[in-house]
Amino acid sequence: MNEFWILILTALFATNSLDKAESVKLELKTFDEIFGDGWWEKGEAEDLKTPAPTNFGQNVHHQIDRQNTQIGQIEPNSTDQNPPITESDHSENAKNGEEMNSYEKHITVAKELGLSDTTIYRWKSELGLTIPNKHSHSEQKELIKRYYEIKDQNPKISDENIAKMLKIASRTLRRWKSQFKRPQLHPNSVDGHSVEENAAANIREI
Repeated sequence: MNEFWILILTALFATNSLDKAESVKLELKTFDEIFGDGWWEKGEAEDLKTPAPTNFGQNVHHQIDRQNTQIGQIEPNSTDQNPPITESDHSENAKNGEEMNSYEKHITVAKELGLSDTTIYRWKSELGLTIPNKHSHSEQKELIKRYYEIKDQNPKISDENIAKMLKIASRTLRRWKSQFKRPQLHPNSVDGHSVEENAAANIREI
């Protein structure tokens, strides 16, 4: 009995699906209705109807290339039906974040030239085409001084947390730490401490 009801429900469902599918039919248009009359020259139409028997494949491809160019394709033999991109399209893509960022462009150029991205960056640096540092040399030095002050007050705090407090990347902090050794930060330094700090420590010992 259950099988009978399942069979009836399946038949009912199938007929409803067919009714819906029939109601969605669209009116078909001819090629000329879609592209408009005169989208190609009459001579070209005749060439397509009767191609030369010796070079049939080449002739048809040549005709298709010319037609594709007239329709608005970007390049011959392209399967892309989109019209050429205009300047306004570029600005819209930039607004939408669809254009490649600088890093992706460097990677693409490097691959096309058969070079590594490191080589591209090195050349840009040598030619002065890189972006200048966000912080000047003196600002970098001040931030590293501030880093050591924070680290002296609380040795258990991690470098990542200090970098967040200074609003710089932890990688930048590590690079600056290797660039500016602690003794270099004080103009009158002896063993990493200023002359005044050493004098104060000596007075306390006495």
